[in-house]
Amino acid sequence: MTFDTTGLVAYVNGDFVPAGEASVSIFDHGFLYGDGVFEGLRVFDGALFRPRDHIARLGRSARALAMEVPLAPEELLSAVVETIRRCGLSDAHVRILLTRGYGTPGLDPARCERPTLIVAAYPFPPHLGTQPLKLVISSVVRKAPRSLGAHIKSLNYLDAVVAYQQAKAAGANDAIMLDHLGAVAETTGANLFAVFDGTLVTPTTRAALPGITRRTLLELAAEQGVPAEVRDIWPMDLYAADAAFVSGSGASIVPVGEIDGRPLGSAGHPLLDQLVAGYRARTADPRYRVPIEEPVTAA
Repeated sequence: MTFDTTGLVAYVNGDFVPAGEASVSIFDHGFLYGDGVFEGLRVFDGALFRPRDHIARLGRSARALAMEVPLAPEELLSAVVETIRRCGLSDAHVRILLTRGYGTPGLDPARCERPTLIVAAYPFPPHLGTQPLKLVISSVVRKAPRSLGAHIKSLNYLDAVVAYQQAKAAGANDAIMLDHLGAVAETTGANLFAVFDGTLVTPTTRAALPGITRRTLLELAAEQGVPAEVRDIWPMDLYAADAAFVSGSGASIVPVGEIDGRPLGSAGHPLLDQLVAGYRARTADPRYRVPIEEPVTAA
């Protein structure tokens, strides 16, 4: 499948270039070692949703790796907005990539003089679709927290790639990954929620990314009076859940139809429908949006 970059523009280290021609050196440490971090943002109906939260998380990921973000947060937001504007997109996925930068081969970060910063925007429907998902529990353990912290959104997704391969080989849409204790962490690229007797439950961030969509849903639950808990969920708990769904900037909110062949009544569950409606309203709320066609102003 060919990815069509016609008309798309990317920001690369201060320059706007045709996306199909954007490149980094083969000696960039992001390419050599996965030495970098990224963020994925969504544009809904001409405006970025919670972009400052994403940029703040990028900054935390970078600090944890002693990596410099070459632009101040509002400067980076302006670069993101300008990239989307030049692409002419009103609904899109946006990726900010920050790598250690060009340097001679070798693990030492000091070999790199300056970081590489890239912003790309492109049309991107929810990557897991909208139909109820078939999930399997993977044998691949999430690397956090004994390796990188789960709050670091690094360029290295090999554990997720292998788990995803397992899922596809088993005829599933995606995989649920467990942490080093055997508790549920998240799927390969999205947070997981389950409903038990009217209570919304999601795993801790011990081995799961503290997702922006996850945060939004927990905020909505509090506002709507929905009981919510952040706690360990074990695989056998999921088998008995009333409903489950995944959430993320790239996935949006998608119901889970079955886990390891065990059916769940997620589609049409009233609590899920309520949260989806609240999420759609939140993405249209001016307090959380930065319009693409307007100059960026400080929050």
